[in-house]
Amino acid sequence: MLFEWHQHDCFELILTLGAKGKRFLAGDVHYFEAVDLALILPGEPHTWDNADQLAPVGDVVVVLWPKDLFSVEISEFEVIQAWLTGLEAGIVFSKAVTAKVMPLMLSMNSAQALKKLTILADVLSELMQVHISQSPISSAPRRNIARIEPVLDVIKSNLACIPSLTECAVLANLSVATLKRLFTDSLGMSYSQYCDQLRIKRARHLLATTHQPIGVIAQQCGFNSAAYFNQVFKKHERLTPSEFRKQFTWRKRR
Repeated sequence: MLFEWHQHDCFELILTLGAKGKRFLAGDVHYFEAVDLALILPGEPHTWDNADQLAPVGDVVVVLWPKDLFSVEISEFEVIQAWLTGLEAGIVFSKAVTAKVMPLMLSMNSAQALKKLTILADVLSELMQVHISQSPISSAPRRNIARIEPVLDVIKSNLACIPSLTECAVLANLSVATLKRLFTDSLGMSYSQYCDQLRIKRARHLLATTHQPIGVIAQQCGFNSAAYFNQVFKKHERLTPSEFRKQFTWRKRR
């Protein structure tokens, strides 16, 4: 199984059965084997690479649908659309979850068009419930999330120059101590850990999808020191930025 490095202007579910290798999803690289289910967002670069190109591929089920497919005035569809629209990155589901929706996905091939839509809605509804139940944010008290949402928005919009913890506390009209506690209680991580997580995620994406120099990427992600960028990146990924990029280089040259 070998997909070229590509992206779509739509949502995509990919179910692979009986294959193993590497899954390249935006800036993430992970091994998969036997059973694998991933939800890919519009515009998210991705590819799958079999560990052994000569080995049998097994089954691959690919489902694509327009990003506004569920934007209709049907309450069940509206909930699904709201969930999909709110996602910030693709999702890889556990084997247990995959096993639960796999029969439905396999049945789509022989179903009529309208039935395929209802099956897709059932699959997404199941995946949505699992994702929401496992999300640190969704399980946290909504009032806590609401208090730091302005801070989260500012951080995401200013990765190259993230405001200090003190500045964010002023923005949210909170004390520094309270803001620290809300980050830990609501997100399960500290302010600095959250910032580094977003910065590294952005760096992975740029390293995988652009030819920009690593030093430039470091600055775009808020790391003024290349040495510190390398240190933080390796701590998160167990690879240096250049080692990480090499995993994608061969695809860019194909």
